[in-house]
Amino acid sequence: MWAWLIQRAAAVLLLIVIAAHLVNPFRRGVQAALLALALIHALLGVRALLLDFGLPLRWHRTLFAAALALSAVLFVVVWSWRWY
Repeated sequence: MWAWLIQRAAAVLLLIVIAAHLVNPFRRGVQAALLALALIHALLGVRALLLDFGLPLRWHRTLFAAALALSAVLFVVVWSWRWY
């Protein structure tokens, strides 16, 4: 249930952050929020797809933790490689 709620909240917040990004695309906070929300939303979506394709439900918590951990790792990697 938490994965579903977090993914939906990330989707709503993405709409708000995209609007803020269109107004001023060079604000670092907006860029960081956009990256973090996009990663969380996408990886939780991949988790949902894997469960829909028949992975056992006992993997629910493992996939949830892996999606959050991988999004944090990818955020750090991508954010540290920015060029400005």
